[in-house]
Amino acid sequence: MNFIFTVFVFLCLITIPSAAAHATATPVHDGAVLTEDATWRGSIVVRGSIVVAPHATLRIEPGTVVRFAASAGQQRPSLVVQGRLHVAGTSVRPIVLTSDHPVPTRGSWGGIVFLSTEKNNLLESCRIEYAETGIDIRFSTVTLKSVSILHAQTALLSHDGIVQMTGSTVSDSATGIEIYDSEFDGNDVTVGSCQRGCLLNKSSVVMVLPKILNNLQTGLEADECRIKITGGEFSANALGVRIKGGEGEISMTRFLRNRQTALHLSGSRLKIQRCRFAENLQDALRIEDGRALLMNNAFSSNGGFNLFNAGSEVVDARLNWWGGVEPLLVRQKIHDAPQGKNTGPVKISPWLNKMPLLMP
Repeated sequence: MNFIFTVFVFLCLITIPSAAAHATATPVHDGAVLTEDATWRGSIVVRGSIVVAPHATLRIEPGTVVRFAASAGQQRPSLVVQGRLHVAGTSVRPIVLTSDHPVPTRGSWGGIVFLSTEKNNLLESCRIEYAETGIDIRFSTVTLKSVSILHAQTALLSHDGIVQMTGSTVSDSATGIEIYDSEFDGNDVTVGSCQRGCLLNKSSVVMVLPKILNNLQTGLEADECRIKITGGEFSANALGVRIKGGEGEISMTRFLRNRQTALHLSGSRLKIQRCRFAENLQDALRIEDGRALLMNNAFSSNGGFNLFNAGSEVVDARLNWWGGVEPLLVRQKIHDAPQGKNTGPVKISPWLNKMPLLMP
């Protein structure tokens, strides 16, 4: 009996993988193309670039750490997805995609590239760091949930993509979010401490409860977009928001303590309502032509003008609260025809005698 038991224990030891074996890094070699479904778990080292072929799915399990290392002939390793990527971490066991360099910097590896994949690509509860472009979307559809992208040259870039982003954070990057000819739907997204926060070009953009904070140059710039911003705040940026052309609305949003103009509209057809402009160091709102409508907003304690009409057209700004009721004081904070040559008038009367209700 003792002999049989000893043999049984020996067989168990050689057939059951040890915990140490699971913890060993698994290298994935240069130039690999995944033509069949694959699953990554544990610790993975990618040398060079990996391509997920059009009919394949790559799944990355919770707690996995993927490190990208350069290989001969390739400057920046990357993950290129033509098929489907399913990265599903948890709040307790997030997934990390990072550089294998001992002292990583912005651009130490290429990032994740989606090329013409309209499948259900998902990244959830993961962190992407030190990439040239954290997520690069080209004619693809991607859903991001609780994703953190940091220390990148460009955190998120989309050309002709469809992007849904929820509960995610972009920080400490040269450019946070850069969108061209795309559909972007962001809910509870934070973009902070970047050189440039959000650059939006000829796209359809919906942002609910955005937090665009502490960006060194611009919080958000939009060019010829259809844009809808609801709630949230643009605070402590250099320039808060600049919108050129396009149409849409901004409502229930706070513009606070920006160091330059809080909101600059140029040739835009936007409705601005129930927003708060306070403690910005320069002008709260600057308008250059276009057909903006301002109503039920509140302005107070701004260092420059509450409203600066820099165009020749009439600006309709009736039914707003200008921080007081004294006509002379209200007018002193409005720049329009009497102060500037070739400047259009601003219609502010009647104005509100107190801060409107339901302010954010």
